[in-house]
Amino acid sequence: MVKSRSTSTLVALAAALALALSLARAADAESGPKNEPVPEGRIAEVQILGFNDFHGWLQSPRSVDGRPVGGAEYLAAYLDREERENPKGTIRIHAGDSVGGSPLISSYFHDEPAIYAMNLMGLDLGTLGNHEFDEGKTEMFRLLNGGQRTDGDQFKTGPDGEPVNTSDPDFPGARFPYIAANTVWAGTEDPILPPYEVIKRRGVKVGFIGVVTPETEQIVIPDAVAPFDFLDISDTVNRYVPKLRKRGVEAIVVLAHSGGFQSGQTATGEVVTETAQMSDAVDAVIAGHSHTFMDTRVDGKLLVQAYSFGTAIEDVDLRIDRRTKDVVGAEAEVITTYRDAIAPDPEVAALVAEYEREIAPVANRVVGVAAEDITRATTPAGESALGDLIADAQRAYAGADFAFMNPGGIRADIAAGEVTFGELFAVQPFDNQVAKMELTGDQIYALLEQQFQEGRTRILQVSGLEFSYDASRPAGQRITSVTLPDGTPIDRSATYTVAANSFIATGGDGFTVFKEGRDQQTLGSDLEALEAYIDGLPQPFEAPDPFADPRITREG
Repeated sequence: MVKSRSTSTLVALAAALALALSLARAADAESGPKNEPVPEGRIAEVQILGFNDFHGWLQSPRSVDGRPVGGAEYLAAYLDREERENPKGTIRIHAGDSVGGSPLISSYFHDEPAIYAMNLMGLDLGTLGNHEFDEGKTEMFRLLNGGQRTDGDQFKTGPDGEPVNTSDPDFPGARFPYIAANTVWAGTEDPILPPYEVIKRRGVKVGFIGVVTPETEQIVIPDAVAPFDFLDISDTVNRYVPKLRKRGVEAIVVLAHSGGFQSGQTATGEVVTETAQMSDAVDAVIAGHSHTFMDTRVDGKLLVQAYSFGTAIEDVDLRIDRRTKDVVGAEAEVITTYRDAIAPDPEVAALVAEYEREIAPVANRVVGVAAEDITRATTPAGESALGDLIADAQRAYAGADFAFMNPGGIRADIAAGEVTFGELFAVQPFDNQVAKMELTGDQIYALLEQQFQEGRTRILQVSGLEFSYDASRPAGQRITSVTLPDGTPIDRSATYTVAANSFIATGGDGFTVFKEGRDQQTLGSDLEALEAYIDGLPQPFEAPDPFADPRITREG
């Protein structure tokens, strides 16, 4: 026999169902019917204007379609022009690498000019890229917080060859906040900077989370990043999304110094993978690092990147429901900063002109005359004329048996004709030092094996030796021979003196064998080594020819 429910039980159930239905209707009213447009009166239009990978390019770096682009005064002018479309609803940001790997006009002054320029551009927010870490913790925080450099590296060689302090005693640092969620103090989960920032425009809040590629640990001098750990990007974003939502923030944008590539609407790369793994609460990701164009969607999230060096800006438009605080529409445009289409910003133009005057005597000093173009173009084995020249310069500077140079540290070619100091600086802009140490023949074999790492191959440029390799062989067996230039095999039990720049000498790019070297000493800058070597060559000078007389042979 089935027992019937009591009247009181039925009344309680009915009341519970009515309450649930009421709450559901309220929730529907709050969020708005699905697929039904939100009334325009409830929409707040918020515009995000930004750029990535500025790298201190105060001057125009190149042309697009035969038209010059970029330059800080033009970058500023484009930001101003676009903001006039939404003067009360615009947020200005950058997505990392605003400094580091910079041209002489900024680097000579410790990238203070780049910070001054961005201050004049009225940025609201920035995040860290890998290059912000190039010169270590103290210098990174000085650029953010201000003050004259006092760590001993504040001196540069002046036009007369004498050292001069090129850091401004009144340098104020960045006048806008930086965020960094996945950069934490080593051994902790404590971010080194605020992980996120909330900015209010047109009565609505937009939350920003800042992240940088964990690859930073591999591509920056190890000593410079030793105080930090770099956590997974999407895991970190997903950790902070609930914190923003608890603060009533539903419009969430990630500033991700992490790269990718786009062909048509198909995008690949680290930032694409990480964006797909981010919470659905994230509305847009503004990327950097790969210096590429991106304007696509990944798992419903807008993903955009505006090339590099100030040659373009990203304009992200968010439509935010004032009632629910959700983003109900998002679109982006990447705008090229053509110089002939706009008047430059006068304040920033005056800043650039001042630094141009100061750097001209240094940059225009002629070092030598190149008989022909000397380029980074490689043979099938991965050897270049410029790489050979730089390795020769460092071996001569250190008085070493051998020298090794990482190809990623060579950033420009040398054109035929007069070669100025400014041109040489563009070739090696990182202010690395030349290190000298002792390695055994066995260690040199092990070092060369480290050229072949999981997912990537980096062929070192060499001087004083020759080697052959077969990349198809098993790991640890890919170097098939290492010889002196006359063909004599190196002695695996003997000790040799070796020169390398400080980036790889401290284990950068995964070349950790260098850290085993004995009697390590630092001698001077890699740029100084190259300048001295070129100055000592018969003029006009030539570089080794890796095609006619190769030092590296690929087998298999």
